[in-house]
Amino acid sequence: MVTVSKKEADAWDRVLDAAAALADLIETSGIEIGEYDLEELTIFLATHGYAVRSMLKHLKRSWPSEKIETTVRSGHC
Repeated sequence: MVTVSKKEADAWDRVLDAAAALADLIETSGIEIGEYDLEELTIFLATHGYAVRSMLKHLKRSWPSEKIETTVRSGHC
């Protein structure tokens, strides 16, 4: 049996909470992705949160606008 410290267990719980929040976001976006792939993707993103934050830190909160999203989704970009 593998022993895990409370600190490690709490850290993993935070990863799973973040992954669940990411999964909710992706599911509400209309992107079609299988359940297994969604779980793998969100856990990967949550465990690499420091890198993801670094890549996204310069984006404005309101981007992309609804107009840009509609244009991209309809293929008119």
